Amino acid sequence: MYNPYLNQYYGTQQMNRPQPMELPQQTQNVPQMGLNRAFLNGKQVESIDIVKNLEIPLDGSISYFPLVNGTAIATKQLMQDGTSKITIYEPKAEKESVKYATIDDIDKKIEKLDFSEIDDLKEEINDLKKELKELKNKLKTKKED
Repeated sequence: MYNPYLNQYYGTQQMNRPQPMELPQQTQNVPQMGLNRAFLNGKQVESIDIVKNLEIPLDGSISYFPLVNGTAIATKQLMQDGTSKITIYEPKAEKESVKYATIDDIDKKIEKLDFSEIDDLKEEINDLKKELKELKNKLKTKKED
């Protein structure tokens, strides 16, 4: 920083200021925690089959392999038994939105129903009941004989 008024007080002589000592720079191997976690291992791939042949870190960390077409993400991890585990993540299809019926909608649907089939079933059930009663009565009369 330059100060033009400094020369007025001290004249044209340079000020004798102590200069900072230059220390020899030492390189220290300081472990930087968490730096490796800032990035994900892996790369984009064309297909899942390619993931099977790719090398992964031997420390057991997960490597991520998104498909180029965006349809899935595969992960690959070295397991403790020495095998590798591949997991495939695919997006879920969105569920259809729920539509609620009003009373008017229900009434319209009921009007469209054909109850003639139900009436036919009622008649058939009544006929079966009559036949069962007749059979029961015949069995009673045979026991009495």
